[in-house]
Amino acid sequence: MMDAESVNTLTQHRLQEAMVYYRWISREISPHLGREILEVGCGIGHLTGWLLSQGRVTATDVNPTYLQTVEEKYRDHLQLKEILIWDIGQNGPPNFAGSFDTIVCSNVLEHVENDEAVLRNFHPLLSPGGRLIIFVPALRILYNGLDRELGHFRRYQREDLSRKMEGNGFRIRHLNYFNLFGILGWFVNGTLLRKRLLSASQIRFFDKMVPLFVGVERIIPARVGLSLIAVGEKN
Repeated sequence: MMDAESVNTLTQHRLQEAMVYYRWISREISPHLGREILEVGCGIGHLTGWLLSQGRVTATDVNPTYLQTVEEKYRDHLQLKEILIWDIGQNGPPNFAGSFDTIVCSNVLEHVENDEAVLRNFHPLLSPGGRLIIFVPALRILYNGLDRELGHFRRYQREDLSRKMEGNGFRIRHLNYFNLFGILGWFVNGTLLRKRLLSASQIRFFDKMVPLFVGVERIIPARVGLSLIAVGEKN
């Protein structure tokens, strides 16, 4: 049996096969980005490269090995401001206060037991009117062995995420479900088949299907989805 950190690391590397999927996420969040971006939980940089094309990026993670990978990929990029270790359960570095107009937190909040403390830690780092962009797994009913192996404490309902963000100083500007068709794969693999890890071949197949999913969701907006995207503006 692998621990959660090992499962996350293996999944991070397998998700390098899902670049079409990450471009989909990027298109969804792009209207909400500013120019001074703090990426928390950057992992091995699946979104970092795209964020660097949008603004000046400070990339953080709690895992030094991930940060080393990000540095090797992007250290010469002119838009990369800084790479550093930060445990988001703790207060941000003093020089972060009011320094960013955007925080991007993708597939991170579900790994933290006290997620509201994290939201409180984010708030002072944003300039007035700055935006917090959150991407998290959705729907409590889908919680299964895949989540447990990844170290997820929860999956989110719309009302849960909205309440927590508003209760910690953010006005909701955007909140929607994302990736309707991913629900089936997650349920079959994690609940019916009781798998603990998605295979590289499954991820590649899913990534090939993403253009179809995008087309359908443009016609029929997702009323539920495997994930939630939320954008909160600092009050």
